[in-house]
Amino acid sequence: MTSSSLSDFRKHFPALSKGIFTNVAQRGLIPVPVHDSIVKYLSSRTDLTWDKEEAFNMVEDTRSAFASFINATPSEVAFTKNVSEGINMIAGAISWERGDKVILCPDLEHPANVLPWYNVCKLHGVEIKAVKASGGLFDLDRIASSIDDRTKVISVSTVSFSPGFVTDVSGLANICKQRGVRLVVDAAQSVGILDTHVRQLKVDALAVATQKGLLSCYGSGFLYCSSDFSEELQPATLARFSVANEEGSHETTLTDQQFHYALGARRFDGGNYNYLGITGARAALKLLSDIGTPIIEEHVRKLSFRLANGFLEIGLPVCGGAPGNHLGHIVAVGVSGGGRHYTAEDPAMNILHDRLVENGVHLSIRRGVLRFSLHGYNNIDDIDQIIDIASSTQ
Repeated sequence: MTSSSLSDFRKHFPALSKGIFTNVAQRGLIPVPVHDSIVKYLSSRTDLTWDKEEAFNMVEDTRSAFASFINATPSEVAFTKNVSEGINMIAGAISWERGDKVILCPDLEHPANVLPWYNVCKLHGVEIKAVKASGGLFDLDRIASSIDDRTKVISVSTVSFSPGFVTDVSGLANICKQRGVRLVVDAAQSVGILDTHVRQLKVDALAVATQKGLLSCYGSGFLYCSSDFSEELQPATLARFSVANEEGSHETTLTDQQFHYALGARRFDGGNYNYLGITGARAALKLLSDIGTPIIEEHVRKLSFRLANGFLEIGLPVCGGAPGNHLGHIVAVGVSGGGRHYTAEDPAMNILHDRLVENGVHLSIRRGVLRFSLHGYNNIDDIDQIIDIASSTQ
């Protein structure tokens, strides 16, 4: 794959002619093929061409496409509304005993990966062990020292909510495997941008939504759950696609109380699917797969290194300092925690933010830092223009 292929990829995003978009950590841009697939779906619903059996086939095609995308098997993939629902599905399906423990690092997490675990704490008497971050990173040594014989789950983000550093997931997974602890990850900020191989990561469950790196709609997502872990889980909610069904029989025959959960992660599927959202996700997965996430990751890491170094050269406080393994597709500037959820306390950061926005740069503020988040559609010109704008404020 060449740079010309990434240039062709960029052409699918007409919005880029109107500004510099570095805000995929909040939402990705929807490319033309995804837009067109959604319009085609809506047209089929306003005439007589929509067919439910074809819709079911589309669902299974998308399930297989996502499974291939993250190197899983189709039976290990369920459909969700978002990350929150995916994490809640896992948290609600574990057989908890009072005194069980969950290890989290709330300092780095979005509420989607905090509140579900606080809820099981309230409902089942589970203890939450909150581990402090170290320099904006999940500290594997601190996490490992917090594990005891009652620890059941560790949950982290593949890329933190703020400041957006890449987590050593496979290193943490090795610790979990050695200690018999399940590892659940919020992959909202990585899938679709950073190459994701669940077998290499060795995670037990992974939740992602489609509106960010997967370049599709809000209200749609995926849950990966490994085959062995899913067989331990009993869903808190149940509907027709959650249970095993004899081939050829209709759902109305499922009246026997002696039902069996559907194989693997399919037990979380529930009732009718979000066909519109899945239609968009399928088109996005094809577009991303044609490029390949190894290519996208290599590209965005080069851009983020260039951006971070450019900021450092003009004296801006880049979170994490010089680029390293912690830096993926997100560059954060400011003092992490120096503000509320969507604000910065540092006047200089607010001035810089306003100047960038005035010049057509789309970014976000999270927990006191300016967050620039990149995808395969960004290019060097985007980066150099941002650095030029920032240097004019110094």
